[in-house]
Amino acid sequence: MRARADLHTHSSASDGSDSPTELVRKAEEIKLGGIALTDHDSLDGVKEFMDADASDELIRVPGLEISSEYDAKEVHILGYFVPSDFKTLNDRLEYLRVARHNRLPKMIHKLNELGLDVSMGELSESLEGVSSPGRPHVAQLLIKKGFVKTTHEAFQKYLAYDKPAYVRKERLQALEAIDLLRSAGAVPVLAHPLTVKVQDLRSLIETLMNGGLLGIEVDYDYTSMGIHRSSDEVREIIKGLDILHTGGSDYHGTVHYTDLGSVTVPIEVIDSLQRLHAEL
Repeated sequence: MRARADLHTHSSASDGSDSPTELVRKAEEIKLGGIALTDHDSLDGVKEFMDADASDELIRVPGLEISSEYDAKEVHILGYFVPSDFKTLNDRLEYLRVARHNRLPKMIHKLNELGLDVSMGELSESLEGVSSPGRPHVAQLLIKKGFVKTTHEAFQKYLAYDKPAYVRKERLQALEAIDLLRSAGAVPVLAHPLTVKVQDLRSLIETLMNGGLLGIEVDYDYTSMGIHRSSDEVREIIKGLDILHTGGSDYHGTVHYTDLGSVTVPIEVIDSLQRLHAEL
């Protein structure tokens, strides 16, 4: 049995550069034992991901990453073993996807006001087949036009929170996202907790656990986001809490510079997710 799993990846159905099929092929190439597709606010890539040719040695987990907030702070909730036909969840995801599309012209307008010659027409050329676009697509356009050299630079200069071209994203309430996932029989997990801008992270985690959170992404490389903090901090914060530990690379292909499989967890974590899924 292959020993390791990457449980946080994105495809071209949201803001990754690889198709779901290509993602599976690359997972096989580096001999991962498990991989989860967790596109932003979208399940559109899941069928292709699950249907792609793969060996019996690769376990695939259908998932997503929901944009949410708690107390006006951005909180991302991963869902594992998400059914693609649960209407209530799909209706709320459609609301988020429409909001994502509506956000793009506002960012382009702000960039134009800053003197950057970019257009929605240019951006739309890169969005074919993308159901859940985001700031990384705008960053790629800025790179293509020569205004910045990297995605990180695009965010630091223009697109990150408090930067001049930032536009707030519509989000669900975190407890609603958790409840939706559990209602669909999916396992809710808090993504990259050290990115949540709260004073008392343990208190937030306990609140979310009381609302049905079942896991927390412990293993994660924050340096790719310009955050110099360690997963050991998360382990210390959640010491003693009865919650599943997960992890992954947050792979986006060429959009963000983390490698597939660069952060993994033991394959047994998928067994634990399956057990929780069966109990919901």
